[in-house]
Amino acid sequence: MTQPTPADSGSSRQRSPSLEQAPFSRLLELGRARDPEALSLLYHRFLPMIYRFLHSRTGNTALTEDLTSDTFFAIMDSLGTLRAQDELGFATWALGIARNKFAMHYRRAKARAEVSIDLAEMAEPTTVADEGDPLLVLIARERWADVVAALNQLTPEQRETLWRRCLLGESADEVAHAMSKPTNAIYGLQFRALAALARYLSGSDHAGEDDASEAGRRSERGADHAARRKA
Repeated sequence: MTQPTPADSGSSRQRSPSLEQAPFSRLLELGRARDPEALSLLYHRFLPMIYRFLHSRTGNTALTEDLTSDTFFAIMDSLGTLRAQDELGFATWALGIARNKFAMHYRRAKARAEVSIDLAEMAEPTTVADEGDPLLVLIARERWADVVAALNQLTPEQRETLWRRCLLGESADEVAHAMSKPTNAIYGLQFRALAALARYLSGSDHAGEDDASEAGRRSERGADHAARRKA
């Protein structure tokens, strides 16, 4: 399988230090303009995250590589439609594409009767995910809008901690160095951020249930009113 390798300069030694240090919005701007160096930086930065997400779903190395390749081709083709300007927005958008590629693969396989699988069994979980990989806490939701809305309610330090630990896969020591904090403080930030995220997501579930209940009550009142008019 051939991985998509934009600006196949490969080595970070060949990349411009100024571009590596540029604001992410500038990197996206150049990526939309099909700048080879910018595309290469985006690819190498987000490849581990996409691969780890897909491998957690498939458990198959060869299939994961194929789906990762398909995902990055789609990302590069769709950069012009992306509205996000920061890394977190880009990451959630990219993971959404990876989710779609994963789902489409199994739908096609089922249609060809190559595998026997109930699509309901592969649906995204809605509970807190495996503690062994904090990335799964963020991706264990069906509706990305819920995740983004919840992340936006965290403090800037909490968002950066989750971004680095859960999506980029950085170690606590690496995050501590980047944020100029003790390692123990990073563990505390991560714990509080995940707890707050769980509360916000739980609140969005209850809000959805309340909306559905209210819609049901309105429907019942409408039907009752129509019945009285007929009587």
